[in-house]
Amino acid sequence: MFVLHGFFTQNTLKTLYVLEQLGVDYEFRFVDLTKGENRSEAFRAMTPVGKVPVLEHDGACLFESGAICRYVAGVAQSPLYPADRLDRARVDQWMTFFTCHPGRWLTDLYFEKIMKPAAGLGETNTDRCEESERFATAQLKAVERHLEDRNWLVNETLSIAEPWALAYLEQAPQVGFDLGAYPRLQAWYARIEALPAVAQVRAKVRPLVESVLGG
Repeated sequence: MFVLHGFFTQNTLKTLYVLEQLGVDYEFRFVDLTKGENRSEAFRAMTPVGKVPVLEHDGACLFESGAICRYVAGVAQSPLYPADRLDRARVDQWMTFFTCHPGRWLTDLYFEKIMKPAAGLGETNTDRCEESERFATAQLKAVERHLEDRNWLVNETLSIAEPWALAYLEQAPQVGFDLGAYPRLQAWYARIEALPAVAQVRAKVRPLVESVLGG
């Protein structure tokens, strides 16, 4: 069985969405970052970087969400991470794109508008928010163009790139980023959100969020 150690950061949510969609047997162990549990000796023994998520499997540990998702999908031999090299590379390219481009800027917005005030880290940097919104707007146009004649990112079928991207995109409504200019992206987003795996993960994480941040 896979054991995933994580918080409710987007990086952990990405792995939870993917693991749940893959249908593998796994256990989620909550690491409360607000209490410094990631700095414990036990946790640091699993990863040199002291960050979540971390995966345990067959006596070995992996850190970094992308490595975890690809590893689990590979072990499961799931069609969600296709065996064909080119198709697999296309899944990888979209996972990388969302991490380095729109996901990066939406996460910056989430930090500035939600996490920073909640954690008492200072005032929201409005200049940085404007920059993040500008970059996210430009980069989501590329996704909108790509979805012009397709329902999914790769080969007209669901892949691990979809639940991966969801963890970034679901921040948009929370930070007031309007997706209305991207109707095809919105329809794609709705298809992902309708997956039973998404509801299952959110039900699993919601009590943890409420216990840390309050209802």
